[in-house]
Amino acid sequence: MLVFGTQMHIVTFLFVCIEIIILSYLVIYRLARPDDTTTSLNIILILLLLIYNITGGLFPDPNLTGSYFVQECIAYGTGFITPCYFPYYAYKAFDLKKMKFHASRGVYFFLILPYLLFVSVFYLSNDLDNAQDLLFIPVIYALWVFYSVWKAIRFKYKHDGSNKKFNEEIIVFCFSLVPWVGLPFIAYFDLSQAIEALTTNTGFLLLLALHLKRNVEQIRTEHQRLVESELHLHNWNERLQQEVDKRTKELEKVSSEERITKNSKLYCLTNRETEIARLICQGNTHKQIAETLFIAERTVAKHAQNIFEKAGVNNKIELCKKLEVYFAPVSLE
Repeated sequence: MLVFGTQMHIVTFLFVCIEIIILSYLVIYRLARPDDTTTSLNIILILLLLIYNITGGLFPDPNLTGSYFVQECIAYGTGFITPCYFPYYAYKAFDLKKMKFHASRGVYFFLILPYLLFVSVFYLSNDLDNAQDLLFIPVIYALWVFYSVWKAIRFKYKHDGSNKKFNEEIIVFCFSLVPWVGLPFIAYFDLSQAIEALTTNTGFLLLLALHLKRNVEQIRTEHQRLVESELHLHNWNERLQQEVDKRTKELEKVSSEERITKNSKLYCLTNRETEIARLICQGNTHKQIAETLFIAERTVAKHAQNIFEKAGVNNKIELCKKLEVYFAPVSLE
């Protein structure tokens, strides 16, 4: 079933629509988080799939302008270019360090070069079947890449087959590579466009879904760490404020006692009178002072009277003001 009078099958068209939606989301997400460079990898993957589906769906079409040769070269070219990106995507998006050779040089020797040979043979012989015979090269290379991916994943997870992520990556990469291996067979045996679209798009979209799943898990982890950090910082600020308040009160107390001691000397108060004056200015009653110093309450009253006379005051409030200190409300006893 074709759409809009073109050679594009409805299945291919549906994948194009889905991938346009995914691309729109990824672009918006990339603009919202410009620091997230991994999103660019997904955007490139979706763009390549879109180009592959559109060109593969529309070409060759005798109703379109351009020669049959050019249309076939474009259609096959996108079929070569999309697998070219796969090793690099695996290397960068999933941190498969063992894929560095394929990501940097392998695709040039085993995909780009075979495509150029494909175009040359097709041009010279004007026979697509002869050119399709060269597709065995990317098939063999795909098997090599599959083996390299398996080794890279084992190396990444230190040969721990019980790791959930290890099994996820093995399964998804397997489904992603199978279409790559099968694509030349699909082209060679001229199977339907629907089968080609289903096999190739499903595999790569599974790979994309796995990467997006990992990104979501990473974002959740980062968010949880951020929440825990904010909570820890809040608690730390509270503890710091409490400590500052405590130290401030201690310093005020020390400073107050120093002023009392200094000013007491101006009025010739004895050491005992200075001590009692300090307790008075702290808001203690005669009874509390007596209990603190282990002396009789009458003795405290006698000392207080002497302090008032020497300082020239009539009550505790005036005494505190005279000694230049600020205290809690003082008993008038």
